Amino acid sequence: MEFGEYIRSLREKRNLLLREMAANINMDVAYLSKIERGNRLARREQVIAFAKELKVDESKLIKLWMSEQIVQMIKNEKDSTEILKIAEEKISKIEKNESL
Repeated sequence: MEFGEYIRSLREKRNLLLREMAANINMDVAYLSKIERGNRLARREQVIAFAKELKVDESKLIKLWMSEQIVQMIKNEKDSTEILKIAEEKISKIEKNESL
C-alpha cells in the first residue's frame, strides 16, 4: 500500500474528516489531500505528526514513507534493483563501522 493510501485508510478508520485531521496537525486541507492521493510527498516532520495524530507506530510509518521516497528516486532507473543492492552493501558497511 502506498504511503498516502495508508494515511487515508488510518484517518478513515478513526472517523476523522480530512479537514479535522488537517486542522489537528496544522496542515492545509488541500496539501493533506494531495499527500493522501500520492500527488505530494510528506516531509519527515509531517510523518511524525501523522503518527501522533493517528496513534500508530512512528517507526513503521517512517519506514513506509522512506521506502516510498527511495522508490520515487530510482523507479525509472534501468538498474534499480542493482542500485538497491549496492546501497544495502554500503549501509551494511556503515553499520559495521558504527558498531566497532
